[in-house]
Amino acid sequence: MTTVRVAVGSANPCKIEAVQRAFDQMLSSDDVKIIISSYSVPSGVADQPFGDEETRNGAKNRAMAAYDAACSEAKENNQLEDTPDFAVGLEGGLEKVVYENHEELWCMAWMAIVGSNSKICTSAKADDDDYCPVNGESKSLTFGYAKTGSFLLPPALCDLVLNKNMELGHADDVVFRRVNSKHGSGTVGVLTKGEIDRTEYYVHALKLALIPWIRPQLYFDSVET
Repeated sequence: MTTVRVAVGSANPCKIEAVQRAFDQMLSSDDVKIIISSYSVPSGVADQPFGDEETRNGAKNRAMAAYDAACSEAKENNQLEDTPDFAVGLEGGLEKVVYENHEELWCMAWMAIVGSNSKICTSAKADDDDYCPVNGESKSLTFGYAKTGSFLLPPALCDLVLNKNMELGHADDVVFRRVNSKHGSGTVGVLTKGEIDRTEYYVHALKLALIPWIRPQLYFDSVET
């Protein structure tokens, strides 16, 4: 049985569940067990990121901070076998768009996954991928990235974010009279009548961010072992 350890840079249950689902569906099998650990880490960007660059940086920062935290924890506990194989950062953001002289806000999120070219990380590679994984000190870390689909926010939310400087989660709570919605179905959940909740919204993009480990031959240099 191969154990794949994944550190998540968030304590948000929606994000943790999304990572669990994505890794279970992409990597899990009768011979692979996925273990998720979570860490409350800073994003290093604004509480409400705007644009692709800032949002992507937030996801990357969270992934690396989770990786470092998990490594430190394993070292402190003298359990180096618990060092993470992957670490994941998820960061929601907004895009300002001017269309037909009107300013719009579009909601999106970036995923960042850091992992290595090891045998464990590439254990779920495609059957026709001939990549030769590495072991030990020759492992090197790399990132996989992906972005969710985006959707237009209604004017009431746009007004609170743009003119009242609210984070989207807080604006959502005000408009839809909810509490801590970002730990629940999220804005995408209430707008789609529950057809796409926040967890499901992230899962698709997380699977795309795992592509380098599904097709490692196209992303990594093979090293004979």
